[in-house]
Amino acid sequence: MVSFYYIKNIYIGSDVFYTYIVQNGWWKLWLEQKTERGYFNKAAELREKLLHGRFPEEIKERFRQLIEYFGQSPIIVRSSSLLEDSFGSAFAGKYDSLFIVNQGSPEERYKKFEMVVREIFASTMNENALIYRQQRGLSQMDEQMALLAQRVSGDCHDRYFFPYLAGVGVSHNTFVWHKEMDPKAGMLRLVLGLGTRAVNRVEGDYPAIIALDAPLCRPYADMEKIKKFSQHEVDLLDIQENDLITIALEKLIEDEPNLELGLIGKRDLEAEVKMQSLGKNIPVWVITFEKLLAATSFPSIMQNMLKILEAAYQYPVDIEFTVNISKDNQLKINLVQCRPLQAQGVGGRVRIPEKIAPDNILFKSQGNFMGGNLSQPINKLIYVDPEAYSGLLMGEKYEVAREIGRLNKMLRRESEPTLLIGPGRWGTRDPSLGVPVSFAEINNIAALVEVDDPEGGFMPELSFGSHFFLDLVETQIFYVALFIENPKVTLDKKWLKALAGDAIVKIIDLKKPFHLLSDITARKVICVKST
Repeated sequence: MVSFYYIKNIYIGSDVFYTYIVQNGWWKLWLEQKTERGYFNKAAELREKLLHGRFPEEIKERFRQLIEYFGQSPIIVRSSSLLEDSFGSAFAGKYDSLFIVNQGSPEERYKKFEMVVREIFASTMNENALIYRQQRGLSQMDEQMALLAQRVSGDCHDRYFFPYLAGVGVSHNTFVWHKEMDPKAGMLRLVLGLGTRAVNRVEGDYPAIIALDAPLCRPYADMEKIKKFSQHEVDLLDIQENDLITIALEKLIEDEPNLELGLIGKRDLEAEVKMQSLGKNIPVWVITFEKLLAATSFPSIMQNMLKILEAAYQYPVDIEFTVNISKDNQLKINLVQCRPLQAQGVGGRVRIPEKIAPDNILFKSQGNFMGGNLSQPINKLIYVDPEAYSGLLMGEKYEVAREIGRLNKMLRRESEPTLLIGPGRWGTRDPSLGVPVSFAEINNIAALVEVDDPEGGFMPELSFGSHFFLDLVETQIFYVALFIENPKVTLDKKWLKALAGDAIVKIIDLKKPFHLLSDITARKVICVKST
């Protein structure tokens, strides 16, 4: 049994943002930042001021009324700017949306709310947001920040507050990994706890990727890989500490022994024996969502929801949602956000030649790519050697990311389309999982390749539905994940290593363009060397 619930929202109009700027005497600086010369160099100054301004008394009073209305219920303050969530420009992850646990005295709660509002206002001047607006021809548009204050969907479990499940969904899934899957069926990224782990690429953790027409089909069939590439940490609100925290699943189970995981997890009996030998007698769970997907109507309900919304928008949609469970085991689904899905078109059919000499193939894969049908010349390669990168110190790995950023700034995408190849996850914050670039450091790339390297601990993440994914789609960057152990995947590492030599990062100007070809119908992608 499933019911739908609606969350009470309070909207704070963009006029508050303008009033805040005018009342603090920043109007001249605001106009200077709008100029071509001041767009970046005035932004840092304006951002700092936005973090420390004062609100007029009448606005303070309205904020206090809002805090009184919500009481001590946790709330989330979401960015909702004039340009955000429009067709073609989602701004996913570019502006802040922040949780407030909302504990303490009325004055303490008010001060926290005021600080969060300032932080979201200041996020309009973040570098990634500025670059995003500039790329889309919006740098001179009048961007004003409105806000949405929303009660957090979830339940209180002793000291922690969180929804049972949360995730993102898309009504059109162009990242299918099996020939029987229908892109029109849609897909979900699903996690236990707050949905922050579903919308972001998180360090060392993996949301469940669920194709709604084949919900039990996973990119990995081996149980050891399922355990490794599953959720191991949970984001939640700590009522006692009055803060958003991340804790290990094992810790959550220990702190909340009554938390029911049978619907979404599977006991790992082998791991429990090992834990007992260490003196810990607690259950060990692997989050698989199998029972939820196989024994309830959840997948079909989510698919129907997505199709209804898609019909209303007359366009594919991208949603955020939560799921809670009532005392009588009824699923309660909350739709917390919906916007147009930024999706690349499939394009005309590209047929990949059947017979290509193995020596002429840089890489090929069956599935695990994103960007539609493609026939793209490649004039340059940037290659990060996985083995050499793995041996670097942490600080040196961050410097590799900055070097990628410097190279990216010199690229001209139209005249010299560039392929970027590297280990694990691009855009991670954890250098042990991949290269920690910001999106602004790869935005001029034509195609991005993530390569697994089990020995070095690197593994691509199929991040369809995340903010990182939306950045790739909106910037029309083609994406490929190469899982080398798959017999249908090849990568000419020897050729790359020979060209790179001892360099950790190597930019290669190709004398003759390579060709990147993808065929959605055949689910094949290949990069052919010049011949």
